[in-house]
Amino acid sequence: MNRKRISRLIMSIVPLACLTAHAATQIYDPNVLTQVEAIYGLNEEAAIARLDNEHAASVQAWRIEQQDLPSYAGSWFDSATQNLHVAIADPADFDAVERAGAVPVLAAHSLKELEAARNAIESRFSAELGDGNVLGSHVDVQANAVVIGVRSSAVEQASAFLSSLTDIAVPVRVQSAADAGFSSNLYGADGTQNATWVVNFGGSHPCSVGASAEEVTGSGYVAGYATAGHCGEVTNSIETSAGASLGTVAQSTFAFVGGAQHFSYNEDGGWVGTDSGWTPKPQINGYTSGTLNVSGTWAGMLDAPVGTTACRYGEASQGPHCASVTARNVSVYVGGFLFNGMIEVDGICLEPGDSGGPLVTPANQVQGTVTGGTVGSCPDSSGDVAYFQPIATTLNSATSSLGNPVAMLTSHGRSAPTTSAFLCPDVAFSGGFSYWCDFSSYDSQGATSVSWTSNTGASSSGSAVHDFCSVGQTVNVTLTLTNPYGTTHKYGSFTCPDYPL
Repeated sequence: MNRKRISRLIMSIVPLACLTAHAATQIYDPNVLTQVEAIYGLNEEAAIARLDNEHAASVQAWRIEQQDLPSYAGSWFDSATQNLHVAIADPADFDAVERAGAVPVLAAHSLKELEAARNAIESRFSAELGDGNVLGSHVDVQANAVVIGVRSSAVEQASAFLSSLTDIAVPVRVQSAADAGFSSNLYGADGTQNATWVVNFGGSHPCSVGASAEEVTGSGYVAGYATAGHCGEVTNSIETSAGASLGTVAQSTFAFVGGAQHFSYNEDGGWVGTDSGWTPKPQINGYTSGTLNVSGTWAGMLDAPVGTTACRYGEASQGPHCASVTARNVSVYVGGFLFNGMIEVDGICLEPGDSGGPLVTPANQVQGTVTGGTVGSCPDSSGDVAYFQPIATTLNSATSSLGNPVAMLTSHGRSAPTTSAFLCPDVAFSGGFSYWCDFSSYDSQGATSVSWTSNTGASSSGSAVHDFCSVGQTVNVTLTLTNPYGTTHKYGSFTCPDYPL
């Protein structure tokens, strides 16, 4: 039997139940549960089960994305089955999805193909419809199609133009979109105030604190927090809403250039360094939900797939405000400015002053910060659309600009990563002169890299590594986990598994 055939056999007999990322039931905030019950028409027990399944789906999605499957076309949480569904354009990749415990769905086009087409298609629509009529775009992973959002008055023209296009190889849908506005007329806050703008422009300019984050330097740590870029430009002085000095904007994608507003990289992120005497905590003010501890599992930034629940918090409208994630990696015009990579949530309201506030899953994984959407719309209702800059994008930009890692604070604290359920070899998947090593999750603070190496030549940056070996060979495997605070190594050394699978 040749090696390729052995490989396919190994994949086919791995028990799916062993690879499912289901976690033990967590303790959820009662106010979040109340909203989840109302949103989906569930009792408390069913709401808890759904949230557990949503968190498991997030882990599964991460594992699948780490494999970088060429035909991957996106994933979503299916409410009916409570499973993660993964679109795949090549049936040869189905095994990889099933091994992660998810449900593969055959699609015509890969996500890379759809995203590449989206940019070209949006440009053509903008040229045809004129400035200001194309208000956004995204890939609808469930429909395996590109969606172009246009001003309601231009829908008829856009539909006619779409009908005339005969050279587009992917499905395209035109939908009506409304102008999105910043949550506080471009300036917003939750417990903070841009003191510089108060002096320069008068009025009030509040903004929400997003997630606590610190700059990790060679000599120590600079305390601060991540927020929306439109909350201030570099060197602006920030105060609390009560007027106490809070800090200074050290990095922001927003600036006044020649008297005009400008956003770098089509992003809306910023980082404020806080004054001495302030101690940012790895916690979020959940208002009626109390204090939320930011999870250290997966460094607190595990992406919530489309269809899973997320909740927004902010001083102006407090919280929780919960709804399902509608789309990710959305390009959208907010306040006349194009932003890319946004998270879209339909059913969450906004009030002036909520800008920069966090979007969090019920498992306390931070997703992003408020950029804008349907303003002045509280209480929550269907049709209220909010857009969020992903927290990882904000932290990456701050890290690049400042030259030092900027790490979101989590309950893990300032220490090297740790892992749970490290198995090397994992006997459930090893045998027949092949081995499999894996771990369940890592706990960390800050951007975390995963690296597997072995003396058989296998390597991986995901949650598992596997390879073939020879009779009697001693296999040595090393797992390396690194965050801004240190590095952890895990080792496996064993004789090549020759027992039956």
